[in-house]
Amino acid sequence: MLAGIPVTLRAKKPEVRALEGDTLGTQLRRRRRNLNLRRIDVALLLGCDEKSLMWWERDMREPLVSFYPAIILFLEREPWPEAMTLPEQLKAERRRRGLTIEDAARVAGVDEGTYGRWESGAWKPQPQSIKPIETFLSGASTS
Repeated sequence: MLAGIPVTLRAKKPEVRALEGDTLGTQLRRRRRNLNLRRIDVALLLGCDEKSLMWWERDMREPLVSFYPAIILFLEREPWPEAMTLPEQLKAERRRRGLTIEDAARVAGVDEGTYGRWESGAWKPQPQSIKPIETFLSGASTS
C-alpha cells in the first residue's frame, strides 16, 4: 500500500523472462531446465565445457559449428527457423553436419570462396553448379 492506495506490481521474475523467446540460448536454457539438468550435465552431453554453455545460454557467444549436431540432438529440433532461401538451406545443412565453410565446400566439390558466397547470398549458383548443391543439400558428398 502506498499512501493508502493499494499497489499491484506486475513484473515477471528474471528466471521467467530468461525462458521466453526463441534464441539459441533461450532454447538451450529452457530444454535444460525442463529436463531438470545441471549446466555441467548438459555440457558433458554436448561435448563442451560448462563455461561455453553458459555463454551460449546467455546468447553472448555462438557455438562453434562442430557443436551443432549435438545441440540439435539435445534440443530434439533445429534451433533456427525453417530455411526458405538457398543461402539459408546451405547454412542449415552445413550446421546440421557440423561443417565449417571450408569443409562444406570440399564436400560439395567447390571452392571455399564460391561456397561462402552462395551461403551469404552474394552469388547465385551458375547452372553447372546446381548438381553439386543438390547433392550437398541431400546429405551426400560429391567426392
